[in-house]
Amino acid sequence: ETPNSVYINQYFNELNIDAHYQTTGPEIWEQTGGKITHLFACTGTGGTLSGSAKFLKEKNPDIKVIGVDADGSILKSYHETGEIHKEDVHPYQIEGMGKNLIPSALLFDKIDEFVRVNDEMSAYRTREIALKEAIMGGYTTGAVTQALMQYAQSHEFSENDIVVLIYPDHGSRYITKVYSDKWMAEQGFVNNCVHNYDEVFKTEFIK
Repeated sequence: ETPNSVYINQYFNELNIDAHYQTTGPEIWEQTGGKITHLFACTGTGGTLSGSAKFLKEKNPDIKVIGVDADGSILKSYHETGEIHKEDVHPYQIEGMGKNLIPSALLFDKIDEFVRVNDEMSAYRTREIALKEAIMGGYTTGAVTQALMQYAQSHEFSENDIVVLIYPDHGSRYITKVYSDKWMAEQGFVNNCVHNYDEVFKTEFIK
């Protein structure tokens, strides 16, 4: 043990949920004027998504809550089957999301659906957001955006939908990783993935 320290135990601490129930959820509700229809957020400890979702669904149970999981994590399949599928577990690069355990800070009953994303496309989305939107987000920022893109392939949005994505990290921590061409090449991402997103992903968000 470390003297004069506190173990937060964030994966199993109910205060993790409560912090976002008291702050993040109300902020989203207020800033969207209560018109939010969809919430996307990564699932690491689960506290951000769970606390926000708990508050928002109390306001409007029709709000769709989408959890973003990593390819290599067990959370999506556990949500769908109630069982742990060990075959789902394998190493992955995305930091701060996904898990090979079930956190009690993740309220599965508040989540409508999980979307699983892979390392490669999440990395490309991170760089794309910086290039196109001038938002220097971290790896999970790209992951949550990639989840939206995948979700939009099988779900329709109307012109009145208000979709909120929580971007949880900053790109300054990924200068030598996602934002490094050398690192991308070492992962095999540079030559294995398309660069022209607009031509390949012709997503119609409003139908």
